[in-house]
Amino acid sequence: MGIWKFDLETKMIWLSDEVINFYGLKTGNHRYSYNRIQQLIHSDDKDNVDLALEDLINGKAEYNITYRVISYNNSEERYLHSVAEVEYDFSGNVTSILGIVQDVTERFKYTRDLERKNRELTKLHKIFNDQEQRFMYLAYHDDTTDLPNRNYFLDKLEKTIKRNGGSNLVVVILDLDNFKIINDAFGHVTGDEFLIEISKRLLKSFDGKGTVARISSDEFSLLIENVKLERGIAPLLEPLISVFKEPFSVNETMVHLTASIGVSIYPDDADTEEELLKNAYIAMHQAKELGKNNCQIFHLSMKENLWQRINIELLLLKAIKNNEFVLYYQPQYTVEMGKPKLRGFEALIRWDSPELGLLNPIDFIPIAEQTGLITQIGEWVLKTACNTCKRLEEKYDCDLIMAVNISPIQLWRSEFNEKVIKVIEVTGLKPPSLELEVTESIFIDRFDSVANKLSDLRKLGVGIALDDFGTGYSSLSYLRKLPISLLKVDKSFVQEIDTSVNNELIESIIILVHKLKIKTMAEGVETLEQLNYLINANCDYLQGYYFGKPVPEELIDSTVRTICSF
Repeated sequence: MGIWKFDLETKMIWLSDEVINFYGLKTGNHRYSYNRIQQLIHSDDKDNVDLALEDLINGKAEYNITYRVISYNNSEERYLHSVAEVEYDFSGNVTSILGIVQDVTERFKYTRDLERKNRELTKLHKIFNDQEQRFMYLAYHDDTTDLPNRNYFLDKLEKTIKRNGGSNLVVVILDLDNFKIINDAFGHVTGDEFLIEISKRLLKSFDGKGTVARISSDEFSLLIENVKLERGIAPLLEPLISVFKEPFSVNETMVHLTASIGVSIYPDDADTEEELLKNAYIAMHQAKELGKNNCQIFHLSMKENLWQRINIELLLLKAIKNNEFVLYYQPQYTVEMGKPKLRGFEALIRWDSPELGLLNPIDFIPIAEQTGLITQIGEWVLKTACNTCKRLEEKYDCDLIMAVNISPIQLWRSEFNEKVIKVIEVTGLKPPSLELEVTESIFIDRFDSVANKLSDLRKLGVGIALDDFGTGYSSLSYLRKLPISLLKVDKSFVQEIDTSVNNELIESIIILVHKLKIKTMAEGVETLEQLNYLINANCDYLQGYYFGKPVPEELIDSTVRTICSF
């Protein structure tokens, strides 16, 4: 801190050593003109200093000011704070000003630094608040579609149930069918655009009458409140069904999408949000199992079926480990000189479960396919059936055909052909003695790769049969592209022979298939009338209860011994 005195008459200022040091002036000289000192004051502060002095002299204000000076010896900017009072002569006139000045540079820098940090903290606090609000939003909303997410939906459902006045609530789960194909074909960016378009349609269709949420990658949920069920649930779901009537278009890409829909109703089906959502899921999976692209309303029997399904899935794992599967064999016959003669057998799996009894394939094969266990089961069937055929051929010195059903899951695996060839080599069975039965579903979406695999097996001599012809998507023109050696006419056609309905259709199929150089087999032959008609229609092979039901391996030797007993 230093002292200064300004003589108003001479315009000279006396400075103490401390003030001289503040201004960076030469020591030893204490008197300077006012103009000289003003030259060292920062240009932006000069007017403020002059005005403060003038107000002090005129008695308008106290002199209390902070200003900057530029040090003469090193051009350093310093902050000074000064207070002053006037001195009077005997006449009461102002003659001089006496002041105290203090170097407040460090304090000012410290204060300025605090202000800067405070501004930064304020800015960071705002950023933090904005981010917190964003995180809170994302915690309850889907980032892609901007719809409420699963957390929001469950919270909303819970609160709605608690404040519900006794009216019905409807919970809907909507799962897009085969949406993975869209992502695989066009990429996830385009896939997200389709999800956005679906979201827009869902919101528009309900127009604020319900809560629409996206609860997983390709699943949406809806909550509809205050529902009147006098007219049933169908009118309520009509807007939802209409969402998928028209194709969706994104970036000049147009696709037709479908959905499997499950519905549960409060309080009839459940009284908690978890149970309502779970029951809607059960109904949605029922819609999937019924071929997709449909809507199912929850029923208690669906839950019972689900528990049975889960039980079968668990028991299947044990069945594989404990070798609980057995093969039954149904004979197949060829027609020679108008009479049937044994051709071979179709191997049909059964599950001899200690807990469930003897189960047919329809009871467990679909579950095995969905869980992937069908691969292990199918390999066991193939090896066991080939061993049986080899044993019979060697024992009775004859040539037989062993037909084995192949699941799409097995055939879609890259190593399928290698496993078939390995089984043939290990069992010693001749390739022409093996016939693989496939269904039309194997070719859907993967026609080229599947057709190439089967063509390679045919080149080795293995027979390829198309099973259940007429029940799916096959057409006669389609058959020309398939690498098959045998077409099996479904038993539903054969059963119509006795009723004289569409008999000509079977005969026409046989004639046309023969022109494609493909053999035919009729399934489900049960009566003599059916047998005679099929023989006259030149059907190559026959199979059905008329010749024998599927039996275990220990009972088929007598069939082979007699070779032909008709």
